[in-house]
Amino acid sequence: MMAMADGKIRFGTAGIPGGTPGKRSTAEGIAYCRKLGLGAMEVEFVHGVKMGETAAREAGKVAAREGISLSCHAPYYINCCAKEQKTLDGSVRHIVAAAQAAFWLGATPVVIHPGFYMGRPPEECRRLVISTLKRCLDEMDALGIRGVAIGAELTGKKSAYGCLDEILGLAEYFGLRQVVPVVDFAHYHAREGKLETAGGYARVLEKVEGRAGTGAAKHFHCHFSGIEATGAGERKHLPISSDSPPFAPLARAWKANGWEGTVICESPLLEKDALAMQETYEKLQK
Repeated sequence: MMAMADGKIRFGTAGIPGGTPGKRSTAEGIAYCRKLGLGAMEVEFVHGVKMGETAAREAGKVAAREGISLSCHAPYYINCCAKEQKTLDGSVRHIVAAAQAAFWLGATPVVIHPGFYMGRPPEECRRLVISTLKRCLDEMDALGIRGVAIGAELTGKKSAYGCLDEILGLAEYFGLRQVVPVVDFAHYHAREGKLETAGGYARVLEKVEGRAGTGAAKHFHCHFSGIEATGAGERKHLPISSDSPPFAPLARAWKANGWEGTVICESPLLEKDALAMQETYEKLQK
């Protein structure tokens, strides 16, 4: 059985909301999330970490003042199980840079896409991913980066390392203080099996808690959107209105099992769909 707890789920956007006024800086995006009534924002470093310490600390102060929970997403082009040492070294550098910015921001976790099979068996890739993440964590420790976990995301393409079992395996190996599973429910829907009912979602949640522990239930970090898929998995993200997968059954599963944490909306309609999910969830609490 899953752990029961009275808690709150925060909803936020993957990046600065589209309607943010002004220069659309990270700090302004955070303030706009609060104005909208959202409780979280994921700072996107997907094309590189270009935020210095001063800007990060100032944005972090805004988040603390406004009560916005922050996370970060590391660059897309990392590959923790690459065949070339140069790519592995670069992946460590990019992840650590994102973790340093997260530390200044007061954000956690730093979400990563672990890598690609590239024709190799999963176990070979697992060994490389673990080795690369160990290097990242050692460098983070040496730099005094505390309180920042690496978030291993459930990836949407079948060619990518990061199915549900694989990200749970990483969390089991390192422990939740260092590596947390980040379930992207749209990616699961595209890659591992269609999610259509509260029971289907509950089985995923139960597996996460059973393998990663109750901490994964009480402080989860996840992504949600609609998705278009092919036989190879994810093709592109869609608005929530696509119902592919539907959000309401997940909200019911959360309510039934008392999970709490953060939901980052990756729909093309960032803040609109984040607010729509929040409204659906809050209606169930009444």
